Amino acid sequence: MMKLDKKAFSIQRFEEAANHQEHYRSLSEVEKRNLFLHLMQVAYGFVGSDWPKMDKNHFEIRSLIKDGKNES
Repeated sequence: MMKLDKKAFSIQRFEEAANHQEHYRSLSEVEKRNLFLHLMQVAYGFVGSDWPKMDKNHFEIRSLIKDGKNES
């Protein structure tokens, strides 16, 4: 069973906790990229594994031009 490490967190005022922009602006591009990839993994439920492959069989190719005229 996993336990929460209470030493990893600190008590903050509301203003301090809500002001994350300064921290994220100071990150390098590589750190921002890694953070984005990790957040995407958490959001879509594949943390610690490779990105899932897209099922391209679900899609079909259709022409936007019909009889020499644009459909839009």
